[in-house]
Amino acid sequence: MDDTRAMVDFLRDKYRRSIETSESIHDAVVTGRIPAIDGDRRRHAGLTLQSVHEAQSMLELFETTIVAHLGTAGPMGAIAEQQLRILARPFL
Repeated sequence: MDDTRAMVDFLRDKYRRSIETSESIHDAVVTGRIPAIDGDRRRHAGLTLQSVHEAQSMLELFETTIVAHLGTAGPMGAIAEQQLRILARPFL
């Protein structure tokens, strides 16, 4: 279970940092610290806001469909464990 906890902590941190990065980029676009793509600040802000929402969704998906089922008996626990290992594999 220790390696499972380590993978969860690592991925949770990675998803949270992704949210923070996306939010920072979005804020920089909105405030003009980053030039807008093709000069269209509203369009660029929309794209960066979409990135924020995608990052938030990844963390929510991870927490509700994987972390919530880790350690449970039956197929859901086994599937959650397998999904966790698949997500962590590129970083091992």
